[in-house]
Amino acid sequence: MVFRDYMNSLPNLKLEEIKKIAEITCSSTVTVYRWISGEVDPPMIKKKAIADYLGKTIEELFPKQ
Repeated sequence: MVFRDYMNSLPNLKLEEIKKIAEITCSSTVTVYRWISGEVDPPMIKKKAIADYLGKTIEELFPKQ
């Protein structure tokens, strides 16, 4: 499940998850929203932090296009 789909599948906890991802990646919530929308691709080190936090692989969340 790609990052966008995973985040959109969280009906009640989405805002909390976005805030936590922003915190662990030292990014703003606006930036996280841009990652979710696909407007911007996060740097590899932030992809790793997101994948570790969510318990997924980088390849699963951010497949090559």
